Parts: sequence; C-alpha cells; structure tokens
Amino acid sequence: MSLRYDCQVRTGDEALTIDELASATGTTTRRIRSLQTLGLLPHPELRGRTGLYGNTHRDRLTAILRLQGRGYSLESLTELFRAHEDGRSLAAVLGLPDDATPHGRADPDAAELYGFGELEPPPPPGRGRGGPALSLVPTTVWDERAAAS
Repeated sequence: MSLRYDCQVRTGDEALTIDELASATGTTTRRIRSLQTLGLLPHPELRGRTGLYGNTHRDRLTAILRLQGRGYSLESLTELFRAHEDGRSLAAVLGLPDDATPHGRADPDAAELYGFGELEPPPPPGRGRGGPALSLVPTTVWDERAAAS
C-alpha cells in the first residue's frame, strides 16, 4: 500500500477564491470577472479547476475600487495601470515634459511673499535658498464673485 501526501507550501501570498476576494474587498464576483475581461485585473493562478488570487490581486482590486469611487473611469484606469506597468511617469501619461513639475516652476521668493518663509528649510551650507515651500502648502482658490456678495 502506497501513501500519497499532498503538501502546499505558503509563500506569504494569500490564496483566495474569487468569492473570498469579492468578500474581502466588498465587491462582487461579477465585477471581478468584468475587470479581468477589461484587462484591469490579472487572471488568477489556476490550481486544478480553482482560480486562486493573491495579495497582488487584492491590492490592485482595492486600488481600482478606490479610484473608481473617486470618479476615475475604467478607461482612464486602464491607461494609468498600463503606464505603471510600462514604468512611465505621470508626466508621460499627461503628455508633459518630465521637468514640468510644480517644484521646477515655483518662484523661490513666493514663500516669503505669502508669509510661508519660515516653513522653507534652511539652505545647505555654501548654497542659496532651499526649495520652494509653497509646493508643500495646500492652496485655496479665491472666488472674488463670492467675496463681493
């Protein structure tokens, strides 16, 4: 009589069925399959006839659901995830030059002008002023029509 032992070694990656993944992320199996068909979510690893999803599936699905909740369309998410997989920067996705960052265009004297000079880090020894502090401070758009009424 021969004995057969099946051993599964966990590699630290969760092994969830589609039902478990849907439950863990608060969505439906139908939505998961739809995202796979669109190419937004990779297909599971098959073990026999069972598809198993890991941490990468869960993280990606959570990101997709969060971004959809913020108003991103599936088409825009497809573009963002493809860019991420290709190693492209946000500037490349937006069609901007890589050096077109707010930090590169900000006026170093603007921090002092708006009263945020004390937030600016001290300059390194032997150098001029540090980077612009206003790039760190959230701004509010002023609506003069609302102020006039």
